[in-house]
Amino acid sequence: MKNLRRNILILTLGALFLSFGLIGQLAEAQTKTPAKTAPTPKKSTKTTPKPTAGKSTATAKATPKSTPKTTAKATLKPTPKATPKPVEPPQIIVSATSVRVRTNPDTASDTIQFAKLGAIFPIAGQNDKWYEVRLSNDKTGFISKTVSQTFTTARRGEIYQKLADKYLKQTSIDFTTASQTFDFLTSATKEIKTDKTLADLQFKRLQALSTTLKKVPFGKQEQSPYKEFLKTNEKEIVYSEPAGQWYVISSGFWDLHEKYKNLPVGEEIAWQAAQNPIPGECEGYINCYLYLLRVTDAEYLNFYPNGKYSRQALRNVTNLLEPIAADATEKAVYTSASDTSDRADFNRYLTELRAIIAKTPFIEKSKPLTQIKQIAEGHR
Repeated sequence: MKNLRRNILILTLGALFLSFGLIGQLAEAQTKTPAKTAPTPKKSTKTTPKPTAGKSTATAKATPKSTPKTTAKATLKPTPKATPKPVEPPQIIVSATSVRVRTNPDTASDTIQFAKLGAIFPIAGQNDKWYEVRLSNDKTGFISKTVSQTFTTARRGEIYQKLADKYLKQTSIDFTTASQTFDFLTSATKEIKTDKTLADLQFKRLQALSTTLKKVPFGKQEQSPYKEFLKTNEKEIVYSEPAGQWYVISSGFWDLHEKYKNLPVGEEIAWQAAQNPIPGECEGYINCYLYLLRVTDAEYLNFYPNGKYSRQALRNVTNLLEPIAADATEKAVYTSASDTSDRADFNRYLTELRAIIAKTPFIEKSKPLTQIKQIAEGHR
């Protein structure tokens, strides 16, 4: 029993000593481990050796160079810069014929040259009454404001049309003025691109040509300046021996009408073509008169049976057929077609005239239709 107690006491004391030993070790460990704080980097006392050209350093070997990553960037096209429109220099256009360009802004000063209708000059300066203009030889001269006006390319067509109307509407015009108007319009039509304006100017050009031809004095076509003008425009004109006068070839008007018949000016061109004189004379030959009707007033009616000038055209047809129909029985004045070819033309003209006149909506058409019937029966 005593031994048992002694053994228990020994075991208890051993356990106590062991417990105190562990506690001491823990306390000692806590005193040796510092509190957790942010580590302070130690300063390196080593110096980094400078790399020697051609040799790699230890540092370079230890730290491989990384390949930089390339990031794709969107490539934007640069916005094109707007090109500023060139500023048009101030200009004038000559609005009269044979205008004097003077050395000074004074009507008593000398004349340097004459400027034709439609000539354009850059402005070098101006006052209340005069424009100083730059000439082709880099010199300057002066033009009165009474015979010129400002000009811009944006208003080119409008300005040209007004200048043409100014002279074509004149009831009294001489050869020089008429020919300069025609020359001006010939140049103007080469500069215009808009169909409506171009059609109007080309039509006015032929009108100006017709007016100019009327101003050629009888028997003086071989004299200057008429000779030169006729020679220059010989492809568009024809001479009528019986009348002793030059005419515009009618096909010039009809070709122009064909080109612009869908525009408002088309009918005006057709009417002018119908009234344009035909060279020669018929001398009583019936086929000749029927042909003239067919290619003039009847041709207008063919395109415009109810047009602006249709009643007038119908009256013209009636007036020309009247004496032929009245003579259809006697045939004292008008000669019938003789050979087979002429007879075919005679019948064709009458057939076409009858069909064209029948299309018109006017009650007045009954008379020319009756006249055609009388002529057909009288010249069988």
